[in-house]
Amino acid sequence: MSTPANLQFDDQVFDFAFHPNEDVIAAGLITGDIHCYRYGLEENVKLWSERPGKKSIRGLEYNADGSVLYSISKDKSITAIDAAVGTTKLKLSAAHENPLNSLLILNNNVLATGDDQGIIKLWDNRSQKCVMTYEEHDDFIADMTYNSDKKTLIAVGGDGFLSTWDIRKPDVVAMSDCMDDELLSVQLVKNGKKAIVGSQDGVLSLWTWGDWGDYTDRILGHPNSIDTICKLDEDTICTGSSDGLIRIVSILPNKFEGVIGDHGEEFPIERIRLADNKKYMGSCAHDNSIHFWDVAHLFEEGGDDDEEEEEVTEDKDEVNLSTNVSEDTVTKPAEADSSEEEEEEDSDSNVDNSDNDDSDNEKSRQQKRKRGKQIEGRNAKASRQQAASAFFGDL
Repeated sequence: MSTPANLQFDDQVFDFAFHPNEDVIAAGLITGDIHCYRYGLEENVKLWSERPGKKSIRGLEYNADGSVLYSISKDKSITAIDAAVGTTKLKLSAAHENPLNSLLILNNNVLATGDDQGIIKLWDNRSQKCVMTYEEHDDFIADMTYNSDKKTLIAVGGDGFLSTWDIRKPDVVAMSDCMDDELLSVQLVKNGKKAIVGSQDGVLSLWTWGDWGDYTDRILGHPNSIDTICKLDEDTICTGSSDGLIRIVSILPNKFEGVIGDHGEEFPIERIRLADNKKYMGSCAHDNSIHFWDVAHLFEEGGDDDEEEEEVTEDKDEVNLSTNVSEDTVTKPAEADSSEEEEEEDSDSNVDNSDNDDSDNEKSRQQKRKRGKQIEGRNAKASRQQAASAFFGDL
């Protein structure tokens, strides 16, 4: 599948955001500029530019319906921009005492910001005021994620701690042990039962919900820092590393599945995001560009080919059974008790019996396993679609 042409800029891209309903992307630069484009296979069309601050744009997020684009800056400000025309609607010039580094929209009314000194603030966009301040971290807040069902915010930072917060309460719910490593990225997987965290040393650590003292598993293999994580579904993530590679990693079982793209060794990746249509993944790096990667095939079910193959397989099964089963085998189950029949089938699947036709039994088992995997694949796709729909609906 083709992809839109890369977006090239004169300066480094710190963050970008996909519009939730349209083929539109906004990029925040080190210069403080925000550029918005409509992307497509034929061409990318620039819609507007805005410069809400004089220093670098460190975070961008659209609200749920895509009408407002929020940005945070090194100049300590939070800005709300009319996403349709690119004009500034609201600017909080001194939102924090220190430069901002992390932004996350929690729901329709609340967004969270984290700064370079570890302060996290929750903002109500109705009153346009800070409603909660958290001060447990003592170094930059690198990334945050949110569990809407449990009303819990999870943050990781340069001090090596993971923290969890009930956004309805002022005190920290749990603080991890110090990991002696900068924690740079975090996502929730396994339907909120696990948190996956990327570190400066290139380790992916897996945390169990409610057991926040220390990680329960680690995934080694990244040679450099894991600066950004993008969730594909509840069992699969993509990682962006300072070695310029975007990797696919499955979770429990933990396995590297391949590489989606490469910005080059000299261009560490700042951010990767999945477009709402799930056709493309975007990435920005130190090469002053945003790349589009084709990921639609990762969400495909297998199409008509798999269904045709399944039908052919079932037909072959029926032919094999009709041609290889003897009259004695056909009449025996009718004479046997149903419980005895079940025991015989169980023994066939677990014991190597030379008196039976092993080749037919093995073929049958293989086909059952294959059909089971195809069904699991369809169920997994449905789960991904439901999870994505619920996630974007809550923002």
